[in-house]
Amino acid sequence: MTAPGPTVRTANLNAAERSARRVIVHHPGSNHLAYELVAGLQHGGYACDFETGVFYTPQGLPARLAGLLPQSVASRVTREFRRRAHGGVDPARIRYHPLPELVHLALGRLGLSPDRVAAVVDWRNNIVDRSVARRIRRERPDIVIGHDGSALYAQRAAREIGAVGVLNQVIGHIDAGIEIFREEAEQAPEFAETITSPPQAAIERCRREALEADRVIVPSDYVSDTLVARGVAAERIFILPYGVDIERFRPAPAPRQDDVFRILFVGQISQRKGIKYLMEAIRRLALPKTELVLVGREIGRAEALMPYRGLFRHVAHVPYHEVHLLFQNADLFVYPSLHEGSAFATYEALASGLPVVTTVNTGSVVRDGEEGFLVPPRDVEGLMAKIELLYRDTPLRAAMAARARRRAESFTWSHYRRRLVEFVDSLVTR
Repeated sequence: MTAPGPTVRTANLNAAERSARRVIVHHPGSNHLAYELVAGLQHGGYACDFETGVFYTPQGLPARLAGLLPQSVASRVTREFRRRAHGGVDPARIRYHPLPELVHLALGRLGLSPDRVAAVVDWRNNIVDRSVARRIRRERPDIVIGHDGSALYAQRAAREIGAVGVLNQVIGHIDAGIEIFREEAEQAPEFAETITSPPQAAIERCRREALEADRVIVPSDYVSDTLVARGVAAERIFILPYGVDIERFRPAPAPRQDDVFRILFVGQISQRKGIKYLMEAIRRLALPKTELVLVGREIGRAEALMPYRGLFRHVAHVPYHEVHLLFQNADLFVYPSLHEGSAFATYEALASGLPVVTTVNTGSVVRDGEEGFLVPPRDVEGLMAKIELLYRDTPLRAAMAARARRRAESFTWSHYRRRLVEFVDSLVTR
């Protein structure tokens, strides 16, 4: 990515002008980015309402419901709900659609197959999208911002009333993903179960969303390129990179005492993240005094990873307040994903002062040769070469680490909010 985002035409709206504009943001599930988007618009002065399934506040309905459960169950439920919280979102401006999301959460605990889970998600998205569309027709906001997979009917309602319909496309175009997943099923069949595609109706809805939206927000050049390749006009796309908390994620205060070269991966352990290619690179390198740490939930059958079990240490669950310590305890972050939007973990690694080896498809703000290296997807030899280079070249690793931290300081959530508000200002004044 060559710049934080394209220049937009703004009129430097004042607080009164923004507060006079009604914005509806909607997302049916749990999404930290959606929370940041709502908080950013509310902080910027817009009259922004948020439509979602479940959102946690200490005095809200989820907390009260959890209080009615047995203590052993209540603690687990509360822990799940607390991930659906953001101190910058005004609870008074939230409209809830709890039933579809609670059904989704309950069925997700039953061990359904990935295809059935995808069908439940599609059902949830469809119900909430149609409900939001009805509210749009009643209340006639000025701007509607939805998220890919759950925004088509709300967009169409926005068009009916003359509002601006914005799609927040958080991952590459669905057809780009399907093509990659089909190839992976052939090349790495043992990992095929770790990758799923949504039902055909959901695929078609995603296609229509991208084509029908007035404007599309994307987090990276990768996402933009996948949309343009499938018919979305480039002038309708606005690149808005994500942010990171640089106070929480920061370099370790002191050097580690051990002499282990620690490689970190944080994310779902699945083939969409390129996990087999990382395993193969580590196996073939066999570097002395090296540890690979995989942090995240394993997807699919455990048998797929069995040939690599001795090559890594798996950390399945980490409390939120301890995640930053994992980055501080590493020397290098590797994220060879095949299909993303813009992986949050790469921002966190940069803020923690870690060089990053990743792919263009990750949508990272890492610049090749500056804060790390970009390698082609599925390129085991490329991963090996860059990992070994940073393993052996300590001065290069230190220089990239320093540049990584500086890079992250240009991508805080404050930067994200400012760029977001400038974009929405441009919609108001168009």
